[in-house]
Amino acid sequence: MKRVGIYRKAYPAVSESFIREQADHMRRYKPTFVLCTQTGEIPFQSVSVSQGDHLGMRQMLYLLTRSPQLFTLDRLAGLNLLHAHFGPDGVYAMALARRLKIPFLVTFHGYDITVSRQAAWRSGMPLYYQLILHERELQQKAAGFIAVSGFIHQKLLERGYPEEKIIRHYIGVDTEKFSPRPGATTHRYVLCVGRHTQKKGIDTLLRAFVQTAKRHPDVELIQVGTGSMSAELQTLAMELGIHERVRFLGAQPHQVVLGLMQGAEVFALPSQTAANGDSEGLPIVFNEASACCVPIVSTWHSGIPEAVLDGKTGFLVPEKDHAALADRLDTLLADPALGTRMGMRGRELVCEEFDIRKQTAKLEAIYDSFAPIAG
Repeated sequence: MKRVGIYRKAYPAVSESFIREQADHMRRYKPTFVLCTQTGEIPFQSVSVSQGDHLGMRQMLYLLTRSPQLFTLDRLAGLNLLHAHFGPDGVYAMALARRLKIPFLVTFHGYDITVSRQAAWRSGMPLYYQLILHERELQQKAAGFIAVSGFIHQKLLERGYPEEKIIRHYIGVDTEKFSPRPGATTHRYVLCVGRHTQKKGIDTLLRAFVQTAKRHPDVELIQVGTGSMSAELQTLAMELGIHERVRFLGAQPHQVVLGLMQGAEVFALPSQTAANGDSEGLPIVFNEASACCVPIVSTWHSGIPEAVLDGKTGFLVPEKDHAALADRLDTLLADPALGTRMGMRGRELVCEEFDIRKQTAKLEAIYDSFAPIAG
């Protein structure tokens, strides 16, 4: 069996369960997680700089130097390929792949190619600095770049990444796990799952829900996520007078999100372009909701129209348009039969285009094209 190194600066993270799902469904490649910082237990072989680094000095040195020597290299012997998630991680994987003399791929997910490089430089983050300083080298030396949507594919082209190296590949979701469960709840609610950052547009959803709360007094808004805007969003809900109808649950494990998906009447996440250019790639939560036969209300933003077919699996409205968002929520909440039809069509779409088993098999075929050596 061939071996692939899955490179991530820090892992696991609640918001990145898709990386584990992808690794879980590999059949012809054995994954080894290659990390700077291991933040918890993972059910895979792993090698990290943080092992035995109680003061974090080795991790800091690695972030500044990208030196492969800070890994126990003999534990990485035998890897056929290195696959980094997110652009900045690709720069670190590049140095390690060169030392191991193996090819490497980089998956771009969203912020890593959409945030303006000026804003990235002002952020003060070493990861961004490394990407800015070594991006041209990354473009030249990576074997390939995986774009999680057609939108990200276009952004990579605009940034100067070689067209012949870019592969659009949807990550996918587990359609056996994320599936409808009739009678999951008798409680009516709109579900939103997203971190509390500007690009998620949760403030727009709260403003839209003012009208929803008036028209549908038995409907609640449940929001899963946390982030830098948490206090601001909770204050906004108070100011809008909807705080008793909105439940902020904070970050939740994957299994809890699954249960909430299965009981939701509508899924809503009105993503938008942040002030620094940060945009979505194609959030997995849309496919998870559709796989559970839940209709979606979102925006004409980034790769979302590739996963949400307007008028068929849900509705899309312009970014930051809370009035249009409220109207579409009302349409679905007032006509449950329409929501059921859209939800069923959404599941059909996910099973056709985004099933994790099909998509991971395609990913392994991509690996094969760059790592032909027999394992």
